[in-house]
Amino acid sequence: MNKEVNKLLLQTIKYDLGSGLLISLIIVLISTFINAGIYMIGMCVSLINFLASGYIVGKFLDKNRAWIIIPTYFIRMAFIIATIFPFLGNMEYVIYYMIGFVSHYVLLIVFRIKENRKGSV
Repeated sequence: MNKEVNKLLLQTIKYDLGSGLLISLIIVLISTFINAGIYMIGMCVSLINFLASGYIVGKFLDKNRAWIIIPTYFIRMAFIIATIFPFLGNMEYVIYYMIGFVSHYVLLIVFRIKENRKGSV
């Protein structure tokens, strides 16, 4: 993979885990430790999905093996579905999981906008 993609993925890991831990701490103060843990699971699953997508696209898009991207998409979706199954009995857990999952993408957008503003004058 190229260095810019690696830098983007490493920054995403740093921002996600730092922000996720901060938000989890706030959830612990407001709610329970279990809800904060489920939030972090959702955040980590989303991060793993994003990293896998970045790695797969970066590795196989330039080569003749671009067809590999489609089956791995279904594997990643199966992973997401499999991780939510333990929480399906409690709607509150599902909500915290989904908030964690979606917050990764919200943080991704916020930090990319912040990063792009740094270089402009």
